[in-house]
Amino acid sequence: MEIPYEVTPRRDTGLYNAKLGIWLFLASEVMLFGGLFSAYVFLRLGVQDGVDNPWPWGVSVHKSFVWLGAINTVVLIASSVGVVFAWVSLKERNWRRYQIWMYFVVACAVVFMCLKGVEYNSKLNKHHGIKLVDNSVMEGVIIGKTDRLRFHGEKMTFSLQAALPAVLRDLDSKDFPGFTVTDGPEGTVGTELKTASAFKSWFHDNRRAFSAALAEDRKRYRAELESGVANPKPVSVKGTATVTAAAPFAFHGNPRKIVSHNETTVNYRDGVKVEGKLESDDVIFEVHEVDMQLVLPQQQRESVVWDVIGNDAAKQSFFTQQSQKYQELVEYYEKRGEVVPEKMLRGRLLNVHYIHVPAEGHEGGEGHVEKEKHASVHSSEVNLTAGSVGGEGEHGPSRHLVIPREQVKFMGNHGPRYGNYYAIYFTMTALHGIHVVGGALVLLFFVVFGKKLYLKNPEHLANRVEVGGLFWHFVDLIWIFLFPIMYLL
Repeated sequence: MEIPYEVTPRRDTGLYNAKLGIWLFLASEVMLFGGLFSAYVFLRLGVQDGVDNPWPWGVSVHKSFVWLGAINTVVLIASSVGVVFAWVSLKERNWRRYQIWMYFVVACAVVFMCLKGVEYNSKLNKHHGIKLVDNSVMEGVIIGKTDRLRFHGEKMTFSLQAALPAVLRDLDSKDFPGFTVTDGPEGTVGTELKTASAFKSWFHDNRRAFSAALAEDRKRYRAELESGVANPKPVSVKGTATVTAAAPFAFHGNPRKIVSHNETTVNYRDGVKVEGKLESDDVIFEVHEVDMQLVLPQQQRESVVWDVIGNDAAKQSFFTQQSQKYQELVEYYEKRGEVVPEKMLRGRLLNVHYIHVPAEGHEGGEGHVEKEKHASVHSSEVNLTAGSVGGEGEHGPSRHLVIPREQVKFMGNHGPRYGNYYAIYFTMTALHGIHVVGGALVLLFFVVFGKKLYLKNPEHLANRVEVGGLFWHFVDLIWIFLFPIMYLL
């Protein structure tokens, strides 16, 4: 049976089936992204100054990566032009030229995703922030895995009702320490678990055995109740186990999975208790920027952040930059016959500045400058930071600060958990990236497997490429809105 209007358009609408379908699909896509853009607007407009976390400027967040976003915009526009030329080539029945243009479009998609990967890697692995107990914020880099607890475990106790102990994922290396079961279900004491796979197999086997035994004991208890036994034996099935390591094993405990800890014990959220010795819970941090937007101006000089940094020159540098910016604001508003608004006094321009804490042996005060490239990942971004001093990379290495964990209110990379801006940024850009990948795969399918359809009915393939091109133009249009909103405003 022949499907009508598969290639030829209807006389009344001028559309063939696939084009009508893609327009209906794009209408649903408009509603999806329209909802996300609306959420962005409401979240941004709903920020209460001095109460909520300040909404960051796109330029100050992305810094040098704004150029990557601009390059990606050009890449997507070029790819949209390429789709049109590929469709025209099919209309002219030039298969070879169609192939060239379509492979160009797919190459543009690959370039786009690679640049996004570079940007994501920087935000997730090379940019971190720490909010201290007084709401002052330090931006920089957490050194190593010091955001996690460094602990040497000797023994751990866990429930056979829960999932596999989370501590196993926090081990420092692939070398499994090896455990011996010292307390557990009957018949398991003394079992040696020398490898990770042996441990997992033993755990899953005993969890199934425990579940079966528990169900059987509950069945027995209900039967005794129904038969009128006066004092039925309570349900009692041993559901915990303790294993002891052959030698102390080092691990970095994820704070988000840990309920509490002290010098000898770490308690995980999944009920696992690890006994041993705490090596350190201090955070090692290299600071590049101080953000005081949530600290009252009259309290900024006594902020906890300066005790943590412990460098008078860095503190003086911050307030010198703040004073200079304040004078510029006063002069600007005096010319307009106005006073400086409260919003500006609490805003980013006055309260976020780059600082450098020199490493030991490189102390030289505020004016100290060394012609040496900065060792940190921010070396290429110094001149883009509000209030930066000294030029790009014109200073020595930064000191690694030791921050007591009790002074930390929140810390993390610049991922979705870091704030509403980052959450919606990753949501929208990742969703857009999925559309780029999906669209590129469809277009690649047309060029790799489309020769048979082209030889049979070239107009049919041209219609399919036109439909794919409409989707690709939509993906390009979404990015044209995303780029200025997320990267520039």
